[in-house]
Amino acid sequence: MRLAFAVLLAALSTPAMADEALNLELNTVKSVEGRCQLSYLIENKGDQAIESFKLDLVVLGVDNIMQRRMVIDIAPLRASKTMFRVYEIDPDCDKIGAVLVNDVQACTPGDRPMCLDRLVLSSKVSAIRLFK
Repeated sequence: MRLAFAVLLAALSTPAMADEALNLELNTVKSVEGRCQLSYLIENKGDQAIESFKLDLVVLGVDNIMQRRMVIDIAPLRASKTMFRVYEIDPDCDKIGAVLVNDVQACTPGDRPMCLDRLVLSSKVSAIRLFK
């Protein structure tokens, strides 16, 4: 009986992950002046704004070999809001096969593992996989 009560109490005190999701979608990729421009749609489904949110990304080539590692800051993210962000990197777009969300470097408020767990990833670019 105590175990069942403890499980119920933990479930009630933990926010639902679907309601708190951070959706990150690789939306478009295009070459711009010799660089590759990656655009992302980020949807904060939570009811709390995120002031700091830095992602450690690894860009993998079509041969699955690391081409670049970088940290991007996608904050601030307002509560219950979808935002659009654009980043440019050096490799040619045609040479990118995947983008790995390696880790969360900063997440305020909250902790890094929780923010990584909240990330729901997708890609509109069929040639590039976005994963964690």
